[in-house]
Amino acid sequence: MRLWNYIKSKMERNLLQTVSENDTSLTFDEIIIFAEKFSENLKGIKCCAIMCQSEMATSMVLLSCFAAGVTALPISQRYGKSHCKKILKTVSPDVVITDQDGEFQIFHIKDSEYKEPKTHIALIMCTSGTTGVPKGAMLTETNIITNVEDIVEYFNIDSSDTILISRPLYHCAVLTGEFLTSLIKGTKIRFYSGEFNPIIVYMMVKDYQITAFCSTPTVLSLMARCKRYKDTDFLKHICISGECMGIETAKKIADAFPDAYIYHVYGLTEACPRVSYLPPAKFNKYPDYVGVPLHSVSLKIVSETGQPVRVNEIGTLWVKGDNVMFGYYNDAKKTSDVLQDGWLCTGDLALINDEGLLKIKGRRDDLIIKAGMNIYPQEIENTLKEDFRVSEVLARGYTDDRCGMQIELNIVGDFSSVDEVKELCRNLLPSYQIPTRINLLDKLSKNGSGKIKRRQDYVGV
Repeated sequence: MRLWNYIKSKMERNLLQTVSENDTSLTFDEIIIFAEKFSENLKGIKCCAIMCQSEMATSMVLLSCFAAGVTALPISQRYGKSHCKKILKTVSPDVVITDQDGEFQIFHIKDSEYKEPKTHIALIMCTSGTTGVPKGAMLTETNIITNVEDIVEYFNIDSSDTILISRPLYHCAVLTGEFLTSLIKGTKIRFYSGEFNPIIVYMMVKDYQITAFCSTPTVLSLMARCKRYKDTDFLKHICISGECMGIETAKKIADAFPDAYIYHVYGLTEACPRVSYLPPAKFNKYPDYVGVPLHSVSLKIVSETGQPVRVNEIGTLWVKGDNVMFGYYNDAKKTSDVLQDGWLCTGDLALINDEGLLKIKGRRDDLIIKAGMNIYPQEIENTLKEDFRVSEVLARGYTDDRCGMQIELNIVGDFSSVDEVKELCRNLLPSYQIPTRINLLDKLSKNGSGKIKRRQDYVGV
């Protein structure tokens, strides 16, 4: 329980500070009392899935798990039932805790197959590749404390600030970089657990006089379009992550919030997650760079042959440090694929310029990250293939200068128009998976083995 003792000792410096959501508000003192009391219900449990609708409720159960020394498995219902089921099947925890009917309920899983690692794991944060099959990144107490301390060192918020947390704690960047960091710094926390809506989020920033906000380039760009003269000038700290950001998008955000300190940061779940940050003083000059490595992190960029690349040369980014995960839950093969001699292969293409600043060029896989949501092309494709009219389908991401990462759909089937395809998507897909651009085609290009070429350029007919 080293992690809980660490968090508790920091919270005790600001016992009257509050955590709020809607009309509910609790002090740090009340949160501590709840966590230690509720932790008594978790005795004998090895792994606890947290599947609450309220993010504030999620945070309270999360801290209870830390207090009990139980491995926590956050799950977000915002990703849909199918995704939640995949995570539960992959990890098979002992219990699932929900906030049904406004009360915490503990559901024991009789046929749980959870295998407790020899090293104590504080968190299992699920991430996925392009197949959409969950991979459980196992994070130790040392991983979390190391990363939080590094973030606290540069993220200049304090007890006078109010942070709005609008994304699920299912995301490691939110859990570590926003929630735990705010507890450590004594920052007032307000949660928003509703569906993604930049106008609502913007109004919350305005109405609650939020001074710190973290989100993706897409969300912040949309918020920038909502801004009116001086109505959110109290927003002092903005942290941008989750997508590769273009210069034009960065400029729009900077122009909309000229008085804010803007941090452009980079990370991945397997690194707990923060790897680097761009100091606000460098944002205007290098807005599409993600800066320098955190204090405890080392970086290297290598070519396809494994050799170090030169300055400004693109290669695969590897990171090392006490923040790097213990491994993937119950998957030695995938663990060995990305962890070598303490180094973590991020799978991202990157470069370091002559000033030592890191720039991410893109991901090697086909994962689409839109507005901070991980979207898996195969999930979209498999869902649409359920309709008898669909013959072939391919989904992929593309970058729009105005709106950030978007989804393109290339489809072959018995459709008379693109409008019919749009209607199909609206009927079968959750809102965050609906494509922005649709190409209705006669066929999709394939390679010699009959596999569809994902990087082929397609034009609708």
